[in-house]
Amino acid sequence: MDEQTFLVLLRDTMQCEGHLKMDMALADVPEWDSLAAMAALALAERSFGRHLKLAQIKKAATVGDLYALLTAH
Repeated sequence: MDEQTFLVLLRDTMQCEGHLKMDMALADVPEWDSLAAMAALALAERSFGRHLKLAQIKKAATVGDLYALLTAH
């Protein structure tokens, strides 16, 4: 999945009103909270076939880190 498609998918998953960029810190995204982290966990399994732990998701500092985690093979 390319970065732009991922950004749209993540924005929809988090119901994010603002624009997301790969270098954006997740802490700076108002919608990023524990519920959004759980949604990202479900996204990892549903869209990427990745079975991750919440601790792995919470280690991501930026949107790009989350992308790298979800798209890693």
